[in-house]
Amino acid sequence: MMELDMMKHHSLEDVLQKVETSLSHRGAKRFESKTENSKTLIRACFCRNFELSTYHEGSNVPTLLANCLDHITSNINMYDLEDFPDEYLINKMIHRLKRQKKLNNSTLRQLLVPILEHLDLDGVYVTEGTIKLIWRSCPNLKVISLKDCGYVSTDNLMEQLLKNLPSLESINLCACKHLTDRTLKALCRYSKNLRQLNLSWIRTMSEKAIIDLMIKCTQLKHLDIYDHKISPEGRRCMVDIAKPRGLTVVLKGLNDQQVAPANPCLMLPNFGLTW
Repeated sequence: MMELDMMKHHSLEDVLQKVETSLSHRGAKRFESKTENSKTLIRACFCRNFELSTYHEGSNVPTLLANCLDHITSNINMYDLEDFPDEYLINKMIHRLKRQKKLNNSTLRQLLVPILEHLDLDGVYVTEGTIKLIWRSCPNLKVISLKDCGYVSTDNLMEQLLKNLPSLESINLCACKHLTDRTLKALCRYSKNLRQLNLSWIRTMSEKAIIDLMIKCTQLKHLDIYDHKISPEGRRCMVDIAKPRGLTVVLKGLNDQQVAPANPCLMLPNFGLTW
């Protein structure tokens, strides 16, 4: 890394110090390092997808898979993928179009198919029609991320989504700021298989509704409510609920070692665990 041109103004000591002291907005370490065979290895503590190179090793020749995906995504409206059997390749296409900022309602109509169990729409511009298309076209979804889709995520729409997708196990609603206790009640009612839930950066949900959800969603193993305002009494109640079930709760200032992760970034739900 130190041989890169962009690092020429930084010393090795400065970089290592930054690695050891850099913290996220949650106060968690961004990186970790270890020495192995006289080399210092560094990795990020937060969740990232490392993609396979689209080129053959040691060359600038694109792989056959990369060429095929490029052609299909460039002409997506020419293909009917409804009965396509490979979820991995469908998600590769979705990710590719998302990265190219070409993922929209038109392309999603071609790519939202029954084989999908994982769907990441983090930061994608979606409409009410897109959300309806999800539950109509992807009845087997287990994992969904609607992070930063708050402009369209309403209680009414979420209630319908949860009702029509009963197999959901992991849901990311981070920064969907219009959602209220009504969505939490819908989660309790319809999401019996829920194991991971991210409600961070939503301040329109009550402490009581969150505690009710923890009690009623008995399969829940990870709950991210990092910046919610929870009273001391509410925190004690949450710890009492979480401990016997091995439920991890990410909440600012919660220090119970059996419930709160030492490093919240390590415990964030990874997209694609099943995600």
